[in-house]
Amino acid sequence: MAEATVNQQAMPGQDGQGMVAVAPRQINPIDAVAQSRAVRHISKLVGLAAAIAVGMVVVLWTAEPNYAPLYTNMSGKDAAQIADTLMSKDIEFKLEANTGTLLVDQAKLSEARLLLASQGLADGTAKGLEMLQQDQGLGTSQFIETARYNHAVEAELVRSVESIRAVDRARVHLAIPEQSIFIRNRTKPSASVVVKLHPGRVLNPGQVEAIVQMIASSIPMLESTEVKVVDQFGRLLTSGKDEGMSLTTRQFEYTSKLEDNFADRIINLLQPIVGEGKVNAQVAAQLDFSAVESTREAYDPERSVIRSEQINEEENRSFSQALGIPGALSNQPSAAGTIESETDAGTDSAGAGAEEIPTNQNRSATRNYEVDRVISHTSNPVGSVQRLSVAVIIDEKQVTADDGSISKTPYSDEEIARFTNLVKETIGFDANRGDSVSVINASFLEVEEPVVEAVPAWRSLLNEAWIVNLIKQVLGALGLIIVYFIFVRPALRSLSLKNSDGESSSAAGSAESSAVQNLGAPAPMQYAMPGQQAGAQNFGIPDLASDPNNPAAMVRRKDATYEQKVDMARTMVMDDPARVANVMKHWVGDE
Repeated sequence: MAEATVNQQAMPGQDGQGMVAVAPRQINPIDAVAQSRAVRHISKLVGLAAAIAVGMVVVLWTAEPNYAPLYTNMSGKDAAQIADTLMSKDIEFKLEANTGTLLVDQAKLSEARLLLASQGLADGTAKGLEMLQQDQGLGTSQFIETARYNHAVEAELVRSVESIRAVDRARVHLAIPEQSIFIRNRTKPSASVVVKLHPGRVLNPGQVEAIVQMIASSIPMLESTEVKVVDQFGRLLTSGKDEGMSLTTRQFEYTSKLEDNFADRIINLLQPIVGEGKVNAQVAAQLDFSAVESTREAYDPERSVIRSEQINEEENRSFSQALGIPGALSNQPSAAGTIESETDAGTDSAGAGAEEIPTNQNRSATRNYEVDRVISHTSNPVGSVQRLSVAVIIDEKQVTADDGSISKTPYSDEEIARFTNLVKETIGFDANRGDSVSVINASFLEVEEPVVEAVPAWRSLLNEAWIVNLIKQVLGALGLIIVYFIFVRPALRSLSLKNSDGESSSAAGSAESSAVQNLGAPAPMQYAMPGQQAGAQNFGIPDLASDPNNPAAMVRRKDATYEQKVDMARTMVMDDPARVANVMKHWVGDE
């Protein structure tokens, strides 16, 4: 760094006989520029401008409303519709481009939600069946009406799918062909679903099947096999649908639920006795999921009922030969009213003259009996329990001694046997099935529970809008006060001191001008304290003007020669050129 060096010069002594040596002084150009009046003036203006800018930022920050999220992950189309609605009602909002979150003034959050709900934009999705209530126009064709209806159904299905907790966004596409009047030419409809899941969420097979069945039940003639579900990663969630695997999954879920039910029952029974967290139980169940149906037909021979009966009787009589007077008289019929007598007479005559042959009689009976038959159809329940294996572990009991110390003591064999009987009664123990129960006593390891810190009350207050606004106003006021005392007040004080220095410099310039006129030489500089005026008190500060070693005092001495004053003036110019330049400016300004 370049430095300027002032040569050593001789100064006359106080008595005017000798010369006083003046030590050389080095001046740094950068320090000279930094201490110049223009640089100080510019720095003060820059500081004042920065203070004003900071104050404006603080005021704008305090005046800015507190925004709260209205909707998140919105598409561009939905955001445009909602933005137009909010602007029409003069509701301030912000839209984050990265996340798609729409923010509104927290004080008007409820008003914005009610406004969007009244216009069907509450959920940010397309209109559903309510779009059919709009005026369709007279020139609307049947194709347009069908397309609008299908679109409305798709929107309704989207709302239903998005109601599932794991689903963030969804789209439903329906392919419903126009049906023909001929049955053999009809085409079955189909559907596809695209779901966007929340981060870290998945759809289990049961939820996928529920979505498929819901959509299949909403569209006429749509079979569940024609519905496909795809996630946001392009994975087909309904691929490889195996009925056998699905059945196995349901069987596993049923077995797990049954085992958990038995374990919970055991823990709930023993926990009040041994203490909370002092017992653990596991159950392994073997179930039979085979479907067995049997039909049995039984007959009871001792119990019979006659259903029908038929009796046949037959009697035949014959004679050896015909007797009597041959001729027509014996073959004539008897007269009316004399049949009995004639018959009797004929009989007598016949009996007298003929030999009777024994009678042939035949009697038969046919009886039909109703057989006592029993037909039984038995279907064994699916998922019957074949065997249960239960394992129970109980912590040792705690015993408090007389001195207050706590120790663990194992349970006795009688107590373990009593616990075993309780467990057997709880699960419905059956030795014929091969059930087994094992109850042991062991010492549990002590696990320290994590300490949950209580949420301070002031954090809940931060959720209140008026609290946040009040804090912002207080911080803004403190910021303005700090800016005033750090930047504005020193700048104003510097400006006031500058005016005082200007007035004193003008007075000093006038005095020096008169002195120069009296001496016939340029007026020398006067070393004085900044801001010190004529006649002011020194308050303990030494008066440099009366110091004999001070060049200004030597210049003012009456016994100093003209050459000495010129030498002292040159020395002062080289020591402090900036102050000399200011004096020259005052001279030029006065002229």
